[in-house]
Amino acid sequence: MTRKPAKQITKREIAAIHSFYAPAFGRVGPDVPAPRAPRVAKPRTEPSEAEILKAIMKLLKYHPKVARVWRQNSGTFQMQSGTKTRYVRANTARGMSDIMGILKDGRTLCIEVKSRTGKIHAHQQDFLETIARAGGVAFVARDVETVQRYLNELI
Repeated sequence: MTRKPAKQITKREIAAIHSFYAPAFGRVGPDVPAPRAPRVAKPRTEPSEAEILKAIMKLLKYHPKVARVWRQNSGTFQMQSGTKTRYVRANTARGMSDIMGILKDGRTLCIEVKSRTGKIHAHQQDFLETIARAGGVAFVARDVETVQRYLNELI
């Protein structure tokens, strides 16, 4: 079985197709500007919050004054059950720090990790102040050096 050769479309037919679809889809044809080039992200010169957090966790894991440390996930996520959707909070207290731990002297360690330009929210600051008032060690860290400095100042 042989196929017929494809029919060549004339410029007149193309113009008719364009005029037919133009009302529904806007401008169509050679006068339409080319699509924009995809956006390219600027190269980052500073570490992200996730990179800082990872480096701090590595430091704390082997620090002689730290007994135990963990990443405290926070925020909410959706759970789907049949047709119902419910939201689940991933932590128990509003403003809970990114890194939680226990120092070898028994005090609680709370570190809120932020990038250089990251802003701390009021509820995060309140949580840190609550831990500090109770005798724990709580602070905001924007780099590994800050954590090193706080831990070195501990007796």
